[in-house]
Amino acid sequence: MTHQQLVIAQLNRIPSTLELALQIRLKLPLLPISEIEEKAVNFYLRFDEYGLGLQSTTKKAPGSLYVDFKRLTKRVGDSVLQQNLFKAIGARKGKRPGIVDATAGLGTDSFLFAAIGCHVLAIERNPIVFALLEDGSNRFLRLGALEAEIIERIELCQANFLEAAETLESTQVVYLDPMFPTKNKIAKAKKGMYYLQELIGSSSNDKELLEAAYTVATERIVVKRAKNSPFISVKEPSISFRGSSSRYDVYLLN
Repeated sequence: MTHQQLVIAQLNRIPSTLELALQIRLKLPLLPISEIEEKAVNFYLRFDEYGLGLQSTTKKAPGSLYVDFKRLTKRVGDSVLQQNLFKAIGARKGKRPGIVDATAGLGTDSFLFAAIGCHVLAIERNPIVFALLEDGSNRFLRLGALEAEIIERIELCQANFLEAAETLESTQVVYLDPMFPTKNKIAKAKKGMYYLQELIGSSSNDKELLEAAYTVATERIVVKRAKNSPFISVKEPSISFRGSSSRYDVYLLN
């Protein structure tokens, strides 16, 4: 998506400090919200009582997309380590590996890793997605001491993993979640995936990401894939954990 198709909504006659700061940071047009439809804009960012949201202007689009970590806390319970995601990264009693989430997106998996006690470097290359991720992290941080403890285990980094890999310190696990193509009906049902695919498209550099991950990971590389999609590489993973719609391919390094 080009910047001409995405703007920042100005909610009042005078732009707020937050709106101006976001405009400077992202170098996007700032447009009164009443004029957005007239300008044939595809997406807009806006600040409201929930935080920074991304909204599509198409008639049947889902509502605004926010990074809302609070809704994820219910996924971390007594049997959390039995979930495929955590089996894949090698988390178990007494072990919480360090993780580089090389394609962090909206930060769902980074948050879940941090919630069980892992330290995470969450890397996201797209500046729009990174702004949503940072806003969601800051909002969750302010909820209380327990929330702050989780967020403090996540280091956010706006960068392209392919370019940053050579400068990163080695870590036990590199996690890759290149956005796999989904059927239109499913994508629209999952607002986050739908918006991200519309905004930045699907990944086409999966093999390059895997190669870069080998320069950083010391124990394993974990790749999230659609359940029936081919392996990311000609080399088969050491083990796979399959769920109803996705699977985690694990490449063990020792």
